[in-house]
Amino acid sequence: MSFPETNAGLFADLTLILQIAAFMVLLFGVMNAKKKKFLKHFKTADIAVISGILAILWMGSSLLNNSRALISSLTSPITILTLFHAAIGSLALLGGMAFVSNRFIKKTQVPMRIIFLFWSLALFLGITLYIMYYVF
Repeated sequence: MSFPETNAGLFADLTLILQIAAFMVLLFGVMNAKKKKFLKHFKTADIAVISGILAILWMGSSLLNNSRALISSLTSPITILTLFHAAIGSLALLGGMAFVSNRFIKKTQVPMRIIFLFWSLALFLGITLYIMYYVF
């Protein structure tokens, strides 16, 4: 099963859907924070981080399985983009986990906005990679 007009497998499709849904939940959490509904904000952030962890578990194994191919083509644009996506996504998820666990980072606007920016960039890069790998 895959989206029409793509060569993607089930895990790639599910990860894409999960990450887009998690980002929408995260946006809902941001809206709750702006309305000063912090309990809802915390709950939605928890859901987004758990979804991010699931996505990394699903696609992280694919990255490890393809590590030899990535290493052999380190200078190709798609490999550079993949590694950049993995690094930014890992930073976003680690920051989200630190917020959710109430450790290591103070919950202030600047760090939260930075992590949100990283999450947004990682999602954009992930969608770009999905299109590059499975559509063209």
